[in-house]
Amino acid sequence: MSEVQFKKHRVFRETDSVVFYDISVEQSNAQDLVVHTGPAVSPPDDIVGAKQFYIHYHQVDHNRVLSGMRTFELVNPQWRYPYHIVHLNRSSGALVIPKMTFHRSYSGENGSIVINQAIRDEEFDASTEFIPISAAQNADLYHILVNEKPVIHTLGEQ
Repeated sequence: MSEVQFKKHRVFRETDSVVFYDISVEQSNAQDLVVHTGPAVSPPDDIVGAKQFYIHYHQVDHNRVLSGMRTFELVNPQWRYPYHIVHLNRSSGALVIPKMTFHRSYSGENGSIVINQAIRDEEFDASTEFIPISAAQNADLYHILVNEKPVIHTLGEQ
């Protein structure tokens, strides 16, 4: 079993051109809407061109594509296979990103919309949870990016 996990949705009902989903995430206490209006990388590369990542210490992400496609790059030194690239669309379910996992996302030419149904603990502070970390400044992150072959997760994979 992969370290990469998804929280699947439940379809209540389908009719012509309409699908009703239950996208609940138990214990979610925050919803973030992340809109890429065109080609985008979040966080962007740093000023020397090194990849940057977010890492949360007090938040578990549940990123669900509402529109378009989004690709996530995940690095977690505690995982058996520490480097993953995950392609998501609306059918994928919510990608669970545990605490202490480096992550960044990409959208293509048409952009994408993602809802993050996060679980934040009592120590969450937005001023410290969203500071990009550069691979040029973090030896462990850099080592994994250079030396580990990423596990690729394709659209629709469960």
